[in-house]
Amino acid sequence: MPPMPSPRPLERVAGAHDAAVLAIARRGEPVSRAELAEALAVTPQAISKILARLMERGLMAEAGTLVLGPGKPTTLYRVVPTSRRAIGLHLTRRRLHGVVVDLTGEIIERREQEIGAPPPIPELIPALAAQARELAAQGPGELLGVGLGMPGPVDWPAGVYRGTSTPDPWRGAPIRALLAAELGLPVLLDHDSRAALVGEAWSQPDLLRNAALLLVEDGLGAALSLEGTTVRGAHFQAGEVGHTVVRMDGAACTCGRRGCAQAEYHAALAAGDEAAAARVLATVVLDLVRTVDVDRVILGGRTVYAQHETSMDAIRTALHEGFAAEPWVHVEVMLSTRGTDLIAVGAACQVLEHEYGLPQALVGPG
Repeated sequence: MPPMPSPRPLERVAGAHDAAVLAIARRGEPVSRAELAEALAVTPQAISKILARLMERGLMAEAGTLVLGPGKPTTLYRVVPTSRRAIGLHLTRRRLHGVVVDLTGEIIERREQEIGAPPPIPELIPALAAQARELAAQGPGELLGVGLGMPGPVDWPAGVYRGTSTPDPWRGAPIRALLAAELGLPVLLDHDSRAALVGEAWSQPDLLRNAALLLVEDGLGAALSLEGTTVRGAHFQAGEVGHTVVRMDGAACTCGRRGCAQAEYHAALAAGDEAAAARVLATVVLDLVRTVDVDRVILGGRTVYAQHETSMDAIRTALHEGFAAEPWVHVEVMLSTRGTDLIAVGAACQVLEHEYGLPQALVGPG
């Protein structure tokens, strides 16, 4: 997004408290001041000030009262989903899928189109902008910006698509800046798997505190959340599990090596061997859990849905056998709740998180 002025310390603290209240409210059920105060370990008077700020901005509203016994009824509060909107775009080599979501991450409208062969940048940017403009006309609430998730290495701070080792018409393009100039709106650009992780977590804060999301689309990638913080890596390439070798001298990969997980997985599918493809995913997940010690693994992406039961069974079996001697290690394996909208919704939720997420510098373990 365009640079924003750095907030002063007191503004950062207020923003963190506001974001914490919104995170609780996003779970869906109306909440009282007392519940919020207990959850955040602050006084009811502090919660009253936070709620006043959020209500003044239209982000929260009263949601009726609850009689719990003698005395005044308890006022309940809820998030206002229609107060804000964000657009999310998911770009692949063949397809453009977009959504506009409300403040809770629920889809208001979606669009999808085939783009054929990867178009050059002078054609790609107007196509992205056209779909974003269509979605911007849908739904109530203030439009915050546009998120774009795409495969391959992405320089997240610079908003530049780094591309792959094969010929690539998009490689090195400052896509975020070009799209922002075309639309006149703030734009975020990120790797599709990291967008997907945010999309999965936005409506259920804290559930994915230590989690890995394995994304199976045209390629194979992963995103990591450790102690509530998204892991990007020194070169913004954390989670590139598709190019980890699972079979020496195996199938040729687009990266120039052999036996990469991505190449082996697609080779198995091409041969009609779903069980072998599932074992590749199981190997990747077992290695991930061994390396970074997560307690949840989410499986998502278009390619995996057709055989998700086979894949999830293989992953659960591999984890059970791999940690048989360590019964204290428990890992839950789940299928994404977002379906084929996962990455587009995640890209939109990254915009919401940029505006209303918990500042990671101010919150940590516990």
